Amino acid sequence: MSDIPPVRRLLFQLGLLALVPGFASSQVTLVNVTSCPTVALPGSCTIPATGSGHLIVIGVQIGAGVSTGITFSSITDNVGNVYGEAGAARSIDSAAGSVADIWYARNSVAGATTLNITSSTSVAGGGVVVWEFSGLDPSSPLDQTAVLNSQGSTTTTAGASVSIASAAEVIISLAPVASNVTSIATGNTFTNDSTVKGNGWAHLVTTATGTYSAVWTQSPAGTYASSTASFKAAASGTSPSNACDLAAPYGTIDTSDVQAAINMTLGISPCTANIGGAGVCNAAVVQRVVNAALGGTCVTGYGVVAHYVTLNWTASVTPNVTYNIYRSTTSGVYPSTPLASVGAATAFTDYSVQAGVTYFYAVTSVSGSTESAYSSPAQATILTP
Repeated sequence: MSDIPPVRRLLFQLGLLALVPGFASSQVTLVNVTSCPTVALPGSCTIPATGSGHLIVIGVQIGAGVSTGITFSSITDNVGNVYGEAGAARSIDSAAGSVADIWYARNSVAGATTLNITSSTSVAGGGVVVWEFSGLDPSSPLDQTAVLNSQGSTTTTAGASVSIASAAEVIISLAPVASNVTSIATGNTFTNDSTVKGNGWAHLVTTATGTYSAVWTQSPAGTYASSTASFKAAASGTSPSNACDLAAPYGTIDTSDVQAAINMTLGISPCTANIGGAGVCNAAVVQRVVNAALGGTCVTGYGVVAHYVTLNWTASVTPNVTYNIYRSTTSGVYPSTPLASVGAATAFTDYSVQAGVTYFYAVTSVSGSTESAYSSPAQATILTP
């Protein structure tokens, strides 16, 4: 038992407005990749607790020797994230009797630990790999989808290629092979993330536009299929500090300001704006008008945010402790990884909450390698305007 007294009081303030998409730039990061070998389908796959606002991508492969008419009809999880197929991502290899598909959920709710996968026909041994990324577009992340069906026998397995117009994207590529994948081909920039069922399960975070294809080596030579999908990063182009500078209070936004912003977007000159003086018509004007119309506050790293949860608690009586914040959508059930660690601070604001969701928060105190029990929970329901 820990001798650190638990945090004794937890209060919260709740912002009630709807979340507004921000203008802050994002860095795409692989958070987790999890393999679930030989899953009996329909069936489930256990994953590390997901974070909030992330992209979850699921690769599913079945075969060899099964019916290529099998489809995947639904994927759900224990916290209600919504999953859909990544376009027409299902590929087949008729010779080997194998099927691959890619599904995803955008803007995840935190705390998903169990995925439930339903197939049209029972399969004794499906393979599942799950990727979780931060920094992806929370609204419409899917960009490109490509498939290759029933490819001829070879030792060089070139996956379905995608051509992307955005520099920063995540590409996921699957290749069910008749033999066994031994490695990513020499010189190929993809990372092969799993050896489940001897197939190819790869990802790449891009830094430039272009055409990309994962290439594996299989041994001995065999037929294969491939499914590939790419996902866009969150909107960039305005740095977090710049976005917040533009969101600073500038007084009343009137019709002249709005007209100036419209004129700028239409390329009409001259334009007049009260903000900054007559004749000023630039991106700052547009941003200020947008921020005022949305009623949000600009937060560095998040962009324009209009709802949030602020936690405050009384410090532990044990000196020199730090604090971990845990968040869940189920009372009393928290993920193993904290939402945040805040050092010695006794307050935290969660800007990643979503409208229409009820959250439960708890705080622990930490001294060295010892962590206290959870505090009493605080509940916050984010209202939908």
